Amino acid sequence: MFWKLASLSASSPVESILDKDSFTLEELLDEEEIIQECKALNSRLINFLREKTQVEKLLRYVVEEPEDDADSKRAFKFPFISCEIFTCEIDVILKTLVEDEKLMDLLFGFLEPNRPHSALLAGYFGKVVICLMIRKTSALMSYIKGHGNVFSQLVDLIGITSIMEVLVRLVGADDHVYPNFPDVMRYLADSDLLEMIVDKLNPSSPPEVQANAAETLCAITRNAPSALATKLSSPGFVIFAFIFEFHRFLRIYTIV
Repeated sequence: MFWKLASLSASSPVESILDKDSFTLEELLDEEEIIQECKALNSRLINFLREKTQVEKLLRYVVEEPEDDADSKRAFKFPFISCEIFTCEIDVILKTLVEDEKLMDLLFGFLEPNRPHSALLAGYFGKVVICLMIRKTSALMSYIKGHGNVFSQLVDLIGITSIMEVLVRLVGADDHVYPNFPDVMRYLADSDLLEMIVDKLNPSSPPEVQANAAETLCAITRNAPSALATKLSSPGFVIFAFIFEFHRFLRIYTIV
């Protein structure tokens, strides 16, 4: 009897919430042990979080700015925990996301030009997209192919370091990341992505935009040979080699 009672008293706070007849996602997000329980693959918790309704709520915390009068949980804790849940890389949760176009639209809606792009949420957005890039490559690329504005929206926000990191992972990945690496690189090479990135080297662009564009192009050259690297080294782009070297010189000079 003693051991039975001890076992019951040792029940985790997350389990206590799940045992209730009615509870909210926010109650779970407020529990310190939720990420640990996700990593432990708590089946009851995961079955709840994988529901479309809950995945949508998690996404909204990741990509939607809180109201000005929001409390600290809404503004900071819940977005952070929501992002961490996605990056636990639980297959059924990611599957709910990538198999629903409206949810993917919600995620990539963060890139729309008529909305704020705080560095905090940009970081969370970037982590979720990179997670999909690694774990749900085919589904992610299929979505991107069907939504041609994703590339241009990413490049337009290249001055935000977290968005640049998404592009760097996209163009600088190797066959250890993408199971269908040659096909992905060929698709990227056939798109206007490279031209859009190079265009950001324009002297009229802010310094951080120029620097991040150059860093992204350098990621392509480090990944040679690939269809994208081959395109960058073609005669039409050779003229930009001087720009890369000049940028490198400026960065070294600045550091010194």
